[in-house]
Amino acid sequence: MADPLHHPTLLTKMRATLAGERDTVLLEALRGAGRAAFDELMAAEKLRDELTAGGTTVWDAPAAVASQLLAAWNAFVLQSLGEAFLDADYAANPGTVGYVPPVTFQQVSGWLSAVEGWISRARQARVNPDYDISTELALPAGLPAWVEVEPCPAEHLAALLAAIPPVREHIDVALFALERRDVPARHQQAVNRLKQLAAEAAAAADYAVSLSTQRHHPGLHELIENNLKNALELWFHVGQLAAMPRLLDNYRALRPAARPDVAALPGGSRFDPWCLTDRATLARWQRDPQARQAIAEMWQYDPDPAATLTLKAQIDAAVAAGDVVLHRTRAGSTCYYECPWSPLYEVRRPTRIAGRSLKVLEQFTLQAAADDVLRGGTFERGIVTGPFQPTNEVDYCDPDGLH
Repeated sequence: MADPLHHPTLLTKMRATLAGERDTVLLEALRGAGRAAFDELMAAEKLRDELTAGGTTVWDAPAAVASQLLAAWNAFVLQSLGEAFLDADYAANPGTVGYVPPVTFQQVSGWLSAVEGWISRARQARVNPDYDISTELALPAGLPAWVEVEPCPAEHLAALLAAIPPVREHIDVALFALERRDVPARHQQAVNRLKQLAAEAAAAADYAVSLSTQRHHPGLHELIENNLKNALELWFHVGQLAAMPRLLDNYRALRPAARPDVAALPGGSRFDPWCLTDRATLARWQRDPQARQAIAEMWQYDPDPAATLTLKAQIDAAVAAGDVVLHRTRAGSTCYYECPWSPLYEVRRPTRIAGRSLKVLEQFTLQAAADDVLRGGTFERGIVTGPFQPTNEVDYCDPDGLH
């Protein structure tokens, strides 16, 4: 029987072409070559055990040893994610095995293409006792960027869920090795912090799993996706910090992935239709009948309120971290002129909001506009950048065209 993965039939090719899918021959070649990552992880775990058995802890290990452990971990995580995404797509779409949607191709390519560099560094550390990966790279490294797509394919969610258990298992092993012998007093605080980061990742993963349901709901889908991504990003860092714990000295924790409270969604017990509105001018808008109707219609025509609240939560998290502050123009204006009259913000540290990189002193505000929905357009959700100038104009974002 022909191998459908490596020898797709004419019918498979036709289905893939009609669906706009891409051939995975390159990805499968990268997958095959990247499987050396699992050998590197096994070698790293054996080395970790030998250190402990010999009475040496990771805290006191040579830089080359820590470099090998760190590089092997990164290669393993990236290879695991790439394979999980390919396998999930093949399982969900058996009629086009050997082909995947463009968004899946782009995501998997980003991960599997990065594996080789980490395998190379793990092997360099094996043979050069003077090798120190931290002199070459800024660490801990982050995962390659997530490819943004709405809605996130169900197969991606299944892949994230499948990738969690092996990553979590190896994190537990790494943390156990740090405490297998008595932790020196000078390192105890660092161990506690590392365990806290691992607990945060585990909590995000557990929360995502507890939200799972047989029925599809875009709001829940978004929450599950965000929590799983947050868990994997944190574990990716934790694994590197456990391999080279001296990195903890200057480590700035990842900001948790923004996620709204389910009860804060429209229809929920804590839903506030004015939650996007500038607090300083809120009373004014609540007194305005046109504004009240505009806010109600904005939520009515929003096809994915969870995504809108996630964006707001992302901005709030940036404010809480000190990366972003509320902004007031020289004329005293504090909000955007367009419904929902969101606050103005100014960037204090480089950050990323709504998939956009924002520079120091750049101004922005949240946009959620339903104007074009009834004219066949789309709901506008994202950020608008400044600089902002004062105006007496008010835009009620009227989708009905009746105001």
